[in-house]
Amino acid sequence: MATEVERKAAAEVAEVARRLQEAKESCILDLSGCGLMKIPDAIYMVLRGTTIRTSNLSRNQLQKVPPKLPANFKLLQELNLSQNFLSELPGEMSLMSELTALDLSMNRLREIPPVIYQFGNLQVLRITRNAIVEIDMDRLSQMSSLQEVDLRGNPLSPEVKSNLLERRFRVLIDDVEEEESMSVD
Repeated sequence: MATEVERKAAAEVAEVARRLQEAKESCILDLSGCGLMKIPDAIYMVLRGTTIRTSNLSRNQLQKVPPKLPANFKLLQELNLSQNFLSELPGEMSLMSELTALDLSMNRLREIPPVIYQFGNLQVLRITRNAIVEIDMDRLSQMSSLQEVDLRGNPLSPEVKSNLLERRFRVLIDDVEEEESMSVD
């Protein structure tokens, strides 16, 4: 007789399998809230030949993004990795050259991962509620496609906040005096 833990695990596996089948039809991979501690290799086999454009891996327990993810989903345009336990991103993510929106909110990031500066098509970066204090402003400013950066809930230094408000893209930050989002053209 199966224990409660075994039944729950079996139900989670069945749910992931169901969502993978849906992804084959919709080209949208939604594995949010599946309790994943790692991204199963099976997803690459099941989705072989499917062009996934959007992936939601939020609300899991991921501590790492495996290099296999960007290698297998190079044409991904939107990626949500929010509400995990990520402290870095692998350099292989630069393979995701079509990425236009990335959500890394509520993770364990202490800096904007260096690979992000390589995303030539990134338009929206959400990285709220992490532990970011300093930002490489020169590299961030060189991201010509960037339209919005959401950094609310980070302990940004006053100098970083000031520099962010001088950028050409829309910046969302926490500030007692600046409750509204700031936009500088």
